[in-house]
Amino acid sequence: MEKVSLDKLVNVVGGQIMSRVTANPDAGDEVVEKRKVLIPKSINLDGSIDINVMPEEALKVCADPKKVSKVGDIIMKLSPPYDAGLVTETSQGCIVPSFCAIIKPSSDVDIQYLLAFMNSALCKNQLQSQVSGAVMTVLSVGKVKNVSLPIPSIEEQRRIGQRFMESQRRLSIIRQIALLESKRNDILFRELEKSV
Repeated sequence: MEKVSLDKLVNVVGGQIMSRVTANPDAGDEVVEKRKVLIPKSINLDGSIDINVMPEEALKVCADPKKVSKVGDIIMKLSPPYDAGLVTETSQGCIVPSFCAIIKPSSDVDIQYLLAFMNSALCKNQLQSQVSGAVMTVLSVGKVKNVSLPIPSIEEQRRIGQRFMESQRRLSIIRQIALLESKRNDILFRELEKSV
C-alpha cells in the first residue's frame, strides 16, 4: 500500500483571520452580512460539528467563499488535540477562522476514510511530531499538508470510513448515557439536600 502526502490528494486552505473581516459598528463599520463562525469548540470528538456553540459575527466585508464551510469539507483544529469534523447541511455556510484548516477532499479518496484518518492516532502523532519542542503547538497549514496518508483500495477506504462512522455513533450514544447518568446523580444529591 502506498503512502501519499496529504497535499497530493486534497486541497488544504487556512481559515479566515477574523480581525480583518469582523465589523465594529461602534467604530462606524457598516455590517455587510452576518455569519456563524465555526470555532474549534464546535468540532466534536465524534467527527461532527455542533452549530449550537457557534457565535454569529457581523462582517464588514463579504466572507471569502474559500473560507466558508461547504458540505463535504473537513474542518480541522490547528491546535491540540487536532480534531477534525465533517461539514454537513446543518454546518455549511459558516466562516472558518484561522484557528482551523479547511480540507477539501478530491474524488480520489473516500471522505469518511479521510475523516477517520484525520482523527486517528497515526495522523495526530504525525502532526504532533511536527511541533514537538516548539513553544507554540499551533500547526501551520503547510504542516497539515505534509502528513502522509496510507492509500488502500477505494473499497477498503469505504469499509474503514463506514466502520469509523459507526464507532463514532456508538461513542456519541455512550457519552450521552454518561451525561444522563451524571445528571441523574446530581438530581439524587439535590433531593438529599432538600430532605436535610
